[in-house]
Amino acid sequence: MASALEDKQSLARIVKDAQRTFTADPSRVECDFKAYIKKHLRGALASKGDPMRHAVETLRAFVATLGDGWTGTPREPRGKESDAYRTKRDAWDAWSAEEEAGTSEDAVWGLVRRTRAHESFKEAYYGLPSHREGWRRTKYRPVRWCIERGVVPVVLGVDCEMCETDVDSRALVGVSVVDARGETLLKTLVKPPGKIIDLKQEITGLNEADVMASTMTLSHVQDAVVKLCKPGTVLVGHSLMHDLRALKIDHQPVIDSALLFRYANLPRSTPGLAMLCQVLLNRKMRQSSGGFHDSSEDAKAALDLVLWEARQLKPTYEIPAPAVKVDAQEMCKLFVHRIPRGTHLEVLKSIFAEEDRDVIVDIDGKFLGDDVAASRDARENAKPTSCHVIFPSTKAANDAFERIDGTSGTDAIARPQKACKMQNESGLVATVCVRKMSATASGQIFGVKDAGEDGKRKSAHADEQEPKKKRQRKPRIALPGDAK
Repeated sequence: MASALEDKQSLARIVKDAQRTFTADPSRVECDFKAYIKKHLRGALASKGDPMRHAVETLRAFVATLGDGWTGTPREPRGKESDAYRTKRDAWDAWSAEEEAGTSEDAVWGLVRRTRAHESFKEAYYGLPSHREGWRRTKYRPVRWCIERGVVPVVLGVDCEMCETDVDSRALVGVSVVDARGETLLKTLVKPPGKIIDLKQEITGLNEADVMASTMTLSHVQDAVVKLCKPGTVLVGHSLMHDLRALKIDHQPVIDSALLFRYANLPRSTPGLAMLCQVLLNRKMRQSSGGFHDSSEDAKAALDLVLWEARQLKPTYEIPAPAVKVDAQEMCKLFVHRIPRGTHLEVLKSIFAEEDRDVIVDIDGKFLGDDVAASRDARENAKPTSCHVIFPSTKAANDAFERIDGTSGTDAIARPQKACKMQNESGLVATVCVRKMSATASGQIFGVKDAGEDGKRKSAHADEQEPKKKRQRKPRIALPGDAK
């Protein structure tokens, strides 16, 4: 008989599938779980899109609205080999969970456990589609297996640069791997597949001619990275799942610095790598000309954060939200995101009251209107875009925000935000979000949220988990990834 937690997880999978259906086809408004909770719930829960944060009754009520005939989006078949891999991995995880962590274990293994204990871990890392063609899997070694055999962890920092092409929205364009001594083991540009649509030069500072001249391909990089991943190798990064997706490599164990720390009183927040380095390591990042990202600098920064945390006598779960203010000239802007690509400016302006449309000074963004550097098919399958809507003054921006007809909420760092409907020329309706540039009228970027609800949910989930069993012997099954 399924446990209460298993029932909730099954409902959550249905809800996520419904949300994916809405994302792929905005006309399927009945599948928009985020719009449903904003309509039927009040308070902080109305802005939380993760179904596991909601009560079972809420999930069950939403699923009931889908009807008996709802089948969801077709899933790509994984195949017998992939199912066998997942079965073995789950068996080893169950075996590992029966072990009580010892105080004498290496601190790095403790941070691996801490990463795995985060509520977002499984969705982020076990959701990697490594059954697809072109992906690589390394041999899976559970933490308990490594500890019992005295395997010393070898930590490697990883960071990637991505661009958008007409065949891949997050194509690998650069990668760096560094070791604990700060030595660079791999740093190279990678020639991406297809035609480059957006090199993200404002972030990477890369030159298209240099990128396209690279002789390294994704397959070459995969060979180099997999060769570095031996039993006991722990890959480290900040939001590392995005780097693994770009590399198309499925590896465990990992330590994700984005899952280790959060801002105090902001339970859904994820501090940026630069902010963590400034607060914990007293180090400023991106001081080079232009302030561009450098994959080797980011890889080393994430690794240094993890090594610093491993040396602490007590874990550092939270850091204080910094007293950072928005530049005064930025306060006259509103940030609009989740915009379908190709949306015309007049359609975008329609989300504002008529009196506010006339005073808009400018709209600063990419992939809006007819100025879209992609084919129609590529545009429709691409990720949404975003922009800044600029008003003549801070007051004009605040007034325009208040007059938007939408559901009010806040983002992860407590900045006011509204979700509203936007209809294009074809009659298709999309939900876009409009957000203020700061959390307070004085310009403070970070606000404060009540973590009580999150604490209650965590306690409820803890009650649903089964009690630990006594330590058992290793199951007689092959390790996933072992040669037959």
